[in-house]
Amino acid sequence: MSIFPPTRRPFAVAPLLARLTWDILRGKSAALAPLAARARQILDPVPQILDAENIPAATPFILVFNHYATPRLAAWWGPLTAFDVIHARRAHEPRALQFVMAQEWIYASRAGRALKQPFTRWLFARLARVYGLITVAPVADGGYQRGQAVVGVRRAVALTRREPPALLALAPEGQAGPDATLCEPPPGAGIFLLMLTRGKIPLLPLGIYEQNNALTLR
Repeated sequence: MSIFPPTRRPFAVAPLLARLTWDILRGKSAALAPLAARARQILDPVPQILDAENIPAATPFILVFNHYATPRLAAWWGPLTAFDVIHARRAHEPRALQFVMAQEWIYASRAGRALKQPFTRWLFARLARVYGLITVAPVADGGYQRGQAVVGVRRAVALTRREPPALLALAPEGQAGPDATLCEPPPGAGIFLLMLTRGKIPLLPLGIYEQNNALTLR
């Protein structure tokens, strides 16, 4: 999986990386909107956005999307593009979309567990603090039901209990299957969604895929 976006303008990535690096090093709260807008602009081919009129203009919702990742397209380009589309649709809405994400990547090798995994844990915690993300235990470590996941779940549920409720977004399965296919969500994913919605907040489904090599959101 390449961390860089598919683009014919490699130098266009530099401002995006500079902004991201500055936000991480500074460690203070920052808006995700400028980063998402720049990310969408540099993708090539241009992302295709379908049925955007179905995005509620003002009422709350919980965005539920598939965890789409390929060797060519990393998992975060779809959600960043979705953030930009929703932000534009709800330009007069003060609430920004908050993503639920894994608190770290799990590695099978000893070197990965000793070096890479602690780094991702630090990096993702930093991203969460800067951009208002919510971290839970990764699917490989028990998903929504075990350990530190409970802390993230409680925080997410609390955000939907306030008035007005927060706008949350998550990929319930937490990982992509072979060839970017859907896979079964981990235990507790359905209960987690039920707790978030309370039977009042609708789920807004989003499909992320590629069509003619273009990132497509529907």
